[in-house]
Amino acid sequence: MKKLTAGVLIIVLSSSLVVVNAQDTKNDTVRTQEIQEVVVTALGIKREKKALGYAAQEIKGDIISDAGQTNAVSALSGNVAGVQVTAPSTMGGSTRITMRGISSISGENRPLIVVDGVPLDNSNVNSTDTQRGAGGRDYGDASFDINPDDIETVTVLKGGPAAALYGSRAGNGAIIYTTKSAKKGRTDIQLNSGLAFESIYIRPKLQNQYGGGYSDKLPTATINGETYNIQEYETDASWGPKYDANLMYLPWYAFDPEFSNDYLKPVPFVAPKNDVDSFFNTGVTYTNNVSVAKSFGDTNVRMSYTNTNISGIVPTSKIKKDNFSLNMNSKLSEKLKADAIFNYVHTEGFNRPEVGYGDNSVAQKFYHFGQRNLDFEKLKDYKLADGSQRTWNRTAFDDATPLYSDNPYWTIYENTSADSRHRFFGNAGLTYNFTDHFFVVGKVYGDVYTQTISSRVAVGSQAVSNYSIQKRNVSEFNYEGRAHYNNNFGEFSVNTFAGFNIRDNKTSLLDGTTVGGLIIPGLYNLANGVENSLATNADSHASVKSIFASASLGYKDMFFVEATGRNDWYSMLNDSGFYPSVTGSFVFSNALKADWLSFGKVRAGWSSIAQGGTPYVRGTYIDIRSPFNGSPQYSNPNVAGERDLSPELKITKEIGIEARFFKNRVGLDVTYYDTKSKDFIIAVPVDPASGYLFKSINAGEMTNKGIEAMVTVVPVKTDNFSWDIAWNFARNRNKLINLYGNLQNLVLTNAPFRAQLVAQVGESYGSIMGTDYVYDAQGNKVVDENGFYKASEIQSLGSILPKYNMGFRNTLRYKTLSLSFLIDIQEGGKYFSTTNMWGMYSGMLEESALGGNREAGVVLAGVKEDGTPNDILLDAPTWGGTYYNTVDAQNVFDASYIKLRDITLGYDLPKSLIGNVFQGVRVSAFARNLFAWNLSNKGIDPENTSYGSGNIQGLEGGSLPSTRTYGVNVNFKF
Repeated sequence: MKKLTAGVLIIVLSSSLVVVNAQDTKNDTVRTQEIQEVVVTALGIKREKKALGYAAQEIKGDIISDAGQTNAVSALSGNVAGVQVTAPSTMGGSTRITMRGISSISGENRPLIVVDGVPLDNSNVNSTDTQRGAGGRDYGDASFDINPDDIETVTVLKGGPAAALYGSRAGNGAIIYTTKSAKKGRTDIQLNSGLAFESIYIRPKLQNQYGGGYSDKLPTATINGETYNIQEYETDASWGPKYDANLMYLPWYAFDPEFSNDYLKPVPFVAPKNDVDSFFNTGVTYTNNVSVAKSFGDTNVRMSYTNTNISGIVPTSKIKKDNFSLNMNSKLSEKLKADAIFNYVHTEGFNRPEVGYGDNSVAQKFYHFGQRNLDFEKLKDYKLADGSQRTWNRTAFDDATPLYSDNPYWTIYENTSADSRHRFFGNAGLTYNFTDHFFVVGKVYGDVYTQTISSRVAVGSQAVSNYSIQKRNVSEFNYEGRAHYNNNFGEFSVNTFAGFNIRDNKTSLLDGTTVGGLIIPGLYNLANGVENSLATNADSHASVKSIFASASLGYKDMFFVEATGRNDWYSMLNDSGFYPSVTGSFVFSNALKADWLSFGKVRAGWSSIAQGGTPYVRGTYIDIRSPFNGSPQYSNPNVAGERDLSPELKITKEIGIEARFFKNRVGLDVTYYDTKSKDFIIAVPVDPASGYLFKSINAGEMTNKGIEAMVTVVPVKTDNFSWDIAWNFARNRNKLINLYGNLQNLVLTNAPFRAQLVAQVGESYGSIMGTDYVYDAQGNKVVDENGFYKASEIQSLGSILPKYNMGFRNTLRYKTLSLSFLIDIQEGGKYFSTTNMWGMYSGMLEESALGGNREAGVVLAGVKEDGTPNDILLDAPTWGGTYYNTVDAQNVFDASYIKLRDITLGYDLPKSLIGNVFQGVRVSAFARNLFAWNLSNKGIDPENTSYGSGNIQGLEGGSLPSTRTYGVNVNFKF
């Protein structure tokens, strides 16, 4: 390895390794130190990076904490080549993360997440309806429990060869979080305090020239002998009259005598002073962390507590999270070492906002259907003295019953939800060194949590009043033992280990909901239902028993070859699985000995990994359904099981090169990979005469081919100033080769109305299916006899998968001042927008105003079926309606974006200013999601089209605005 000399030398390799060499100026000589990069790999084993024959990238925890991140998974966006992250919400919402594309049709496509060796459950409890944009609350992923303030490093194992030792659960790679620990001989006390503000940014552009209704004239009503202009209160659309300050009318809030200032008092028909944007708050996040690390002889202990309080942009929405961690290790004797890590997390949410097309989705009421003349200051008076609701969407001027829409303030104050999660996770183990070269390790890893979710629909709401509650208990324990042997024999090095793992997973679920409405208003209890409440429960238990081994052989610190193998025995599948990998690397810089080459390595790897099915996937179990007229109902399930199912299989081949030049001023890391996945566990249609609609089988094949690149450059470096550039790029090509027999597509889900998300043979995974335009031979769009665009047959309108992702991080340092910013880029991919469809249909969106000239109507650009130019005039509401019932392609948009993902400015206060009380004080200001460019639909953030972290993506059903975040962190070291 090339030796480096420096004063204070900081080298960032692949956005990861930071090494500091101290200067010794005695006799004007500078000591040198050979840098050996060490990274955490599978099973938490530390390895020299030069010996690895697979792609692994490490980033420091400071990148996460300095940017004020509250989610340790979404913080990876733009920082790691080959990793795609979709994080639509800062309110603890779902974070979708994939690496190297999609490899399973209906199975898990996310990587395994490991914290200090604990495989962390990352379940997403959002319903299918929520994920497809049909309404519901986003309760996020269990990985939200990871505390960003405790992270030391993150290692991303990107493919099968890197993660093969984890067996069937890491076919999509693994993300390994290593938390901070006490250092021998040191005492470290830190206090970190952060404050962040969040404001709405990208949201649909609403028209501001026409009011509610479908007629261009206001209706009238005679009240107490006097005739007034009124409004079509029952209409949730805005094709009404043009605003006119001389046109007086009675607004929705003019019919309640107890509001005497407004009762029967006409107001001008004009745009509201307080529009939709005034509904949203400035979100505020407070984060406080205190940690104490101390060494007691041969025992090292670190304790940390973090409190996070998040208030969202939707009034009343909030999350509180408390993280407590204890990290200990002790040398019990010359040969025996003990270590343990314990974490407790309490996450408590209140009124996480509903998203998608649902009764309690304020986004749906603001951007899909509504009246543009509503003043939100008036809407705040949402309730009468008797507790009944006041809403703009009255059944009639003399009937206050909500017709379609609740008052949005009734929604957020009365129709609320609450969720709570108590979680314990950690590990304990012993290490015994028989000799300097042979040792054994025994570990127990545990992850246990209880989650409770409740929701309310108040009496007086537009929907039937309701109370529901769900309790979920999840546990996983892993019992692991390993024996290691490491040694050098002359010019050869050997690194080997073998072990076993026993994994035990249990989940229990209890659901209860009232039926027929609530009897007593304000009493939320399952006993308060009009009819007998329904309750269901389910339990699952799965186990995997495994043995594994690894052997790595090195020669002259130049040639390395490694082989691993793991065999998993599943409780839920008949077949066991053997999952091997072989990797090799050649450190050619040790052979060339060139001054311009600091380090160079080529590597190659192969693996064959699988993932098992869900518990009970083989069996066919009777469904117990809701009673009918008091009689129980039993039925066959929709999907028949299959006793002979085998695990899905994924075969990976990859090759790569790592090099650093000119005393580490330039570096690159490039990987090409080729994966083939087959034997998917999917449910295919069968003859209903069999008693089932589908049957689980092994079938299908899918490929992913791509390239990942990481380039680092240090253009300027002096004693006081440095500039570091890191660029990452990932391009993946996915293709579904076949399914089963003549089956050409498999429907993953339906959007709330028009489109479908499918796996289509011959195309990339996640095709959006719908109608397209019909074109003539010259490429002109064709209209029918009514002047509407003709619609094609159902076909693919594009895949949700992007063409490529890349990120640019620049870091500039001047003495103790640093500036870092990240530009995150995505090119390609598609999404379907229900907001665009209904917003145009109802006359809400800016484009529907036709520049203030709706009265002129619309002639669609195109030709008639006979080839002559189209001259058929459509009135504005009819034209808007075509966004729903003709061509779905009008509502499909490109998911490309360019974002200034984060920017951080940090400063270490000089010792002369802070005195002797502190060892150091660092102040950092940050901003996230500051700007976005290159959006196909300027009113929708492509990242906001996700409501879960599973396979259902790209169906925007009704999203809240995306947000910008600004904040400051102060770190005190004592």
